[in-house]
Amino acid sequence: MEAVELGDRYEIQPSQRLAALDNGMAEAFAATDRIDTSRKVFALIAPGHLANRGLAMAPTRNAAGAYLMWPVTSGIVDWPVGIEGSEVLWGRRPAFIYSIPAGEKVVGANNQLPTLNESQLIKNFIQPAIQTLRDLVLLGLPHRAIRPQNLYYQGGNAGDIMFGDCLASPPGSHQSAALETIDAAISDPIGRGGGSIADDIYAMGVTALMLYLGRDPVAQMTDEQIINAKINSGSFSTLAGGEKLAPSLAEFFRGVLCDKVADRWTIKHLEGWMTGAHFNPTLPSVPQRASRPLKFCGVDYLNRPAIAHAMSRHWNEAIVLIFNSDFDNWYKRGFGDEKAPDKMTRIHGLAAAYGPQSGIRDRAVSRFIIHLGGHLPLCYKDVRTSLMGMGAMLSHYYERKDKVQQIAEAMRARLPHAWFEEQPNLRPEQMQLRRSLEVIDKVIDRQGPGYGIERVLYELDRGTPCKSPLVADYYVVEMTDLLPAIDAAIPGAPHGTLPMDRHIAAFIATNMKRQMDNEMTALGNRADDIAYRTAILRLLAIVQRVHQQYNLPRLGQVVAEMLEPVIAAFHNTAMRDHIRNEIAKHADDCRFDEMLLLLDGEGSLKRADNDGFAQAVQEYANFERGRSWLVNGGLTDTPRVRGIAHKVAAMTATLCSTASIAAYGLFAMLF
Repeated sequence: MEAVELGDRYEIQPSQRLAALDNGMAEAFAATDRIDTSRKVFALIAPGHLANRGLAMAPTRNAAGAYLMWPVTSGIVDWPVGIEGSEVLWGRRPAFIYSIPAGEKVVGANNQLPTLNESQLIKNFIQPAIQTLRDLVLLGLPHRAIRPQNLYYQGGNAGDIMFGDCLASPPGSHQSAALETIDAAISDPIGRGGGSIADDIYAMGVTALMLYLGRDPVAQMTDEQIINAKINSGSFSTLAGGEKLAPSLAEFFRGVLCDKVADRWTIKHLEGWMTGAHFNPTLPSVPQRASRPLKFCGVDYLNRPAIAHAMSRHWNEAIVLIFNSDFDNWYKRGFGDEKAPDKMTRIHGLAAAYGPQSGIRDRAVSRFIIHLGGHLPLCYKDVRTSLMGMGAMLSHYYERKDKVQQIAEAMRARLPHAWFEEQPNLRPEQMQLRRSLEVIDKVIDRQGPGYGIERVLYELDRGTPCKSPLVADYYVVEMTDLLPAIDAAIPGAPHGTLPMDRHIAAFIATNMKRQMDNEMTALGNRADDIAYRTAILRLLAIVQRVHQQYNLPRLGQVVAEMLEPVIAAFHNTAMRDHIRNEIAKHADDCRFDEMLLLLDGEGSLKRADNDGFAQAVQEYANFERGRSWLVNGGLTDTPRVRGIAHKVAAMTATLCSTASIAAYGLFAMLF
C-alpha cells in the first residue's frame, strides 16, 4: 500500500503497524522523516468518528527537553479506510507524528510493573510529573491519559520517566476505574469528557502508588467493586489503606487521592511538598451515613451516592426500588432532612412533567440518581456520561439507535438541566454547555433538516466530524473542508445522489456564524421538489461565499444535473436554453452564486418568465374565447342573423329612401 504524506516532510506507512506504540483508540504506524532520515519517528492515527482536541493543540508547543511526548507535527491525512474488492477505499484521518521514545516502556512484558523505592519514585516519577502538569496548566490542556501503560523511560530501562501521548486518543477513554475519580469511573469511558488538571493529579497519585507497590492494589476487584469501595471508604483507603507506606509518601497519597476536588492537592501543594513543606492531613471525604441500611439487589447501602451508583448499574431493579415504601422511609427518615418529603414530591412531579407518560418511571430513576449522587454522572437507562462527555458519547454510539434514542430521551426530559441544578458550583466550560442546552431545547424536537438529533450532535461538541454518509470518511470538522469533501466523495456515491442530507444541513446550521433558520425552513419543503433543489443550491452558495472554494469540478457537475428539473420549470423555451447554457458554464467554474442568480425564485429571470407566462396565458385565454365562440356558432346563430338582417334591411331602406328623395328633388329642379 502506498505511503501517505503529512506535509512535505513526513511519510506514513499504512501497511506497517507498530502495535506496541498504540495509545488507547489511536493506532501506531511506521513513519519516516524525509529531511532527517536518521530520525526515528512513528505516527498515531486517531479515530475518525470523534472530535479530536489535539489538532488545535499540537502546534502550540515544542517538546524538546520536556517530560511529555509531544508531536513534531500533526494534521489530517489521506488514509485507507476500507477495501472493496481489489480497490482500496480512501478517506481522511487525524495524524500525529512523534519521535520514537529513546527508552523502553515502563510496564514490561505481561503487564509487569517495576517497583520504585521512595527516592526513585520522587526523583524519577513525581518530579517529572509535577513539571509536566505545570506545562499542561500553561496550555490549558489536561493530559487525561496518565497511567503506567502510557509511561516511558527517557533512556534505556531505568531512570527518569516521561509521559506518553495525550492528544491522539479521546481524553480518559482508556483509563481504568482505579485511575479515575469516582464520578469519571462511573461514566462510560468515552463519555468522561475533557476533565481537568485535578483529574490528572488524581491519576498521577494512583500511578505513583502502583509504581511504589510494583502492582495494582485493586487488580482483583471489578469496576463496580472499586467504585463502591471508593464511595464508602474514600479513594485513599481503597487503594492504599492496607499498604505500608513511608510517612512522607502517606501524606502525599492522602493529598492527591482526596475525593473532594476542593481539598485535593494542587500543583502548588505538590511543589511545596517537594521542598519539604507539610500540610494538615486531609480527612477522607465520605458521604453522610443513613441511620439504617437499605437493601438493594442483595447489598446493604448506607449512603446516598452508593445507592445512586447501584441504581445506575441495576436499572430495572431501581424502578421497583423508588416506588417501594422501604426506599421512601429510608430516604425520608434516614438522614434527618425535614424537607425530604417535599424533595421526593418535586422529583416525581418533574419526572411526570417532561416526556411521555410511558417514560415516567425511567425519568424518575434518573432524577433520583442525580439528586442522590451529587457529582455522579448523568445516568439514564444504559447511558452514563458526564455532561461534558455527552457529545463524544452521542458521536461514538451514533450507529447504535438504542443508545441514540436514550440520549435523545434524556435531553427531552431535561435531565442535563436537572444535573446542573444539583451542583453548587459550575466550571466555565460547564456554564458554556448550559448555554448550549438552551439552543438544543429549541431544535431537538424540530423535524426538518438542520434540526433534530443531528443538530444536537454538533451543538454538543463543535469539533465533531460531519457524519453524513457522503463525507463521513473524510473527517470534516471545519466548514472550509465541507465542499472539497463532498467533491471528493461524489465518484463513490450512487448516481443521482444529491449533495445534501440531514447531517450536512445540521453541520452547516451549527458551524455557520449566523442564523440559518430561513434556509433550513426552505430545505424542509420536500413536497416542492423545485423549492427543495433550489434550497440546496442556496446553502452550497452560502458556504462557498464564506470559504471561497471553486476548484470543485465534480460537485459543479452534480449540482448542474441536480438543477435540471429547476431549469425545466421555466416556461419560455428560449430562456430555458439560455439558462441551461449558463448553468453549464458556471458548473465548469463551480460558481454556485451565479447559478442561484439565474434560478432564484425572486430573481429577474424568474420574474420575467412568470410575467411573460402570465401574459401568454391571458392572450391564449382571449384567443380561446374567440375560437369557442366561432365553434359554438357565433356567426350563424339565428337571433344574431335576424338582428343583423333587421339592421341591414333598415339601413337598406334608409339608403333607398334617401336615394329616392334625392332623385325626386333632382327631377323637380330639372323639370
